[in-house]
Amino acid sequence: MAPSTNDLVLYGQYVNKIGGIFLWFFGVFGSLAIIIIFSSKKELRRTSSSQYILVAAICDFIFLAIALGYRIMTDGFQVQGNIALFFFNPAVCRIRSYITGVTNFATLYTKCLCTIDQWASTSRSNKIRRFSSIKWAQLFLIINTFIWALMQVPQLLYNDISTSSSGVMSCVSTSKGLTYAFAYFLLPVLYFFIPFIVLTIFGYLTYSHVKKLGQNSSNQGRFQRIERQLTSLIIAQTLVCMVTSLPYGVQYLYTGITLTQAKDPYRLALETFIQHVVRLNLYASSAAPFYVYVCLSNEIRRMAVELLFCKIIKMSKIAPSQIIDRTLDQTITIENHQMRSRNQTTMK
Repeated sequence: MAPSTNDLVLYGQYVNKIGGIFLWFFGVFGSLAIIIIFSSKKELRRTSSSQYILVAAICDFIFLAIALGYRIMTDGFQVQGNIALFFFNPAVCRIRSYITGVTNFATLYTKCLCTIDQWASTSRSNKIRRFSSIKWAQLFLIINTFIWALMQVPQLLYNDISTSSSGVMSCVSTSKGLTYAFAYFLLPVLYFFIPFIVLTIFGYLTYSHVKKLGQNSSNQGRFQRIERQLTSLIIAQTLVCMVTSLPYGVQYLYTGITLTQAKDPYRLALETFIQHVVRLNLYASSAAPFYVYVCLSNEIRRMAVELLFCKIIKMSKIAPSQIIDRTLDQTITIENHQMRSRNQTTMK
């Protein structure tokens, strides 16, 4: 028996509640872990690819914290009252759409740049390898962020709160031109086809370069092993990014094709439910990198255990000793003061 319209709406809420909270918690934690590891370890900071990974993690953290958090509250819990007034405030709508738009596109193209950087670093050509440096990485990252910060400015101008006939509020674009641009160009072309082609081509070329090198990792130094592991991680991240972005691109391509078609309530409810599932799959792309790194890299796994767990144990051991030392210092100070007072009294 096919689910009713109300069932599809209810299923969409469950998807955003259960799946959304799961991805939000593990995604935010994973992004923070990557930021801590890649910003604190000298071995990782010495590679150009680590610059891309660090910036992508920062963008993923912002994107998950704001965009997914908003979806959980509005689509999952159907917030009402004063909380709804905040989430569906026009200013909040525009700022949220702008920030999530910038971070979403920026992190995707940062991962594309990271894949290109790995292709350059494994190339046999000295001219191409020169582009795989921290200096070039920082320049490309600045340009990438600046481009998407400009591209998303219309979100600040044309987004507003819309209320449907059933009383459901949503943050949408009030400009038909911007809606068509997103449906026919920004999402299917810039968000799906171009990154998909870039990740596919340069991911394959990088894999071919690494396979041809055929170096034995046991004869390499620790820094060279880290570089090779980062290359493997980026190839794996490329595959994850392609798999998770594919349904999103297809779904928005379908939305663009059927944008002017008349749809009955059941079809709209079904498409909305599919959109919820596809969007959560997209969030998985931002939540997965840390766990991919930990599963595939011994070095990253060791650093993660050392930084995220050993420090907690060390702090729990140091704290009591610091309290004891502080107490002893205070006791000695009091005793010295009492001895000086007695000596002064005796002299008198």
